[in-house]
Amino acid sequence: MKSRSKKILFSLPEELLVEIDEAAAEEHRSRSELIREATRRYIADRSERRPIDDPRVREAVESMDRLARKVRGGQDAAKAVREMRDSRHE
Repeated sequence: MKSRSKKILFSLPEELLVEIDEAAAEEHRSRSELIREATRRYIADRSERRPIDDPRVREAVESMDRLARKVRGGQDAAKAVREMRDSRHE
């Protein structure tokens, strides 16, 4: 049984479209096939990643841990947040 397809319209930078067309030509496939495969791979990779594997999430968790230690140490929470914010801009 063949799945139904829907046509969509979206914009790409011209340079990216040139790269897509070159890759599709090298692999003897259509632009649509290449984009479908790239999308499938992106979704599969994304579903396999855990949020903590993202360096931005890890950094946020570490920042929150540092903040929690300061607050538990008797420091004012607002002051601790200001200090962390200011330390990033130094």
